[in-house]
Amino acid sequence: MGAGGDMIAFWGIVALMTGASLAFVLPRLIFPRPPQAAPTAEAANAAIHRSRLAELARERAGGLLTDDEHRRAKIEIERRLLDDAGGEPEAPAPAGTTARLVPALAIAILFPLLALGLYALFGSPHAVHRAPDAGALSATSGATYALPTREALAAHLARNPRDGRSWVLLAQQEADADRFAEAAAAYGKALESSPKVANDPAIWCEYADALGMAQGGSLTGRPRELIARALVLGPTHPKALEMAGSAAYEAGEFPMAARHWRDLLARIAPGSPAYRELATAVARAEAQEAVAQAR
Repeated sequence: MGAGGDMIAFWGIVALMTGASLAFVLPRLIFPRPPQAAPTAEAANAAIHRSRLAELARERAGGLLTDDEHRRAKIEIERRLLDDAGGEPEAPAPAGTTARLVPALAIAILFPLLALGLYALFGSPHAVHRAPDAGALSATSGATYALPTREALAAHLARNPRDGRSWVLLAQQEADADRFAEAAAAYGKALESSPKVANDPAIWCEYADALGMAQGGSLTGRPRELIARALVLGPTHPKALEMAGSAAYEAGEFPMAARHWRDLLARIAPGSPAYRELATAVARAEAQEAVAQAR
């Protein structure tokens, strides 16, 4: 849908929502529910007197009162009831429908105007057909979004070369497509452009992994330096410990490999498949060290 179609759809939704709000409010203004009468003191007194009359009737039936005593007591109660039953002021008659139309029409006119005025002041009318910002997409957590395409990321980064998180997104897409050299270059840009990204050991590990894959799957040289940097930032970071052990094992430094992997093993639930697999790797590194010492 083009920009014009987006705007039409947007304002159509606005009109529907405004109409729904007014349809909820206006009938209650024009045709209010009649107020329920609150119990008055006179009504309460009348109930008490009626209760007393019933009690007198029971006492008379039970032989506790003579007919003459019952008659005098009844006359006294009825006299009190007449004294208490003062004329209640009449409740003011509800305003007529015509009188209620005036505020209802005012709300019907002012409510949409106020909403439009506030939107004009604080809203973003052009955002209806604006492409989503890649940096905003990458910074949002806990929600599901379609990731921007490689072309969209490249266009965004051409305008915002200091957006470190977008460089990371681009690097991850390149790595997923097995373009490891391009991924490594994008990771390098991410680390250069954003101090926040540069403080994340996970990004240094991803960078080392991409660079290692670009050089045939080996972690020697520059990838191992990147892993060491990740360990400085996060000494207990699981990925950094795992890769540090792999790099040491590849270099024949079996005690160091076993040490890194044991540190990681302490952070894995015993009995899990990952624990068993890593424990096997530790045993293998220790066995290699025993062989090297026996030579």
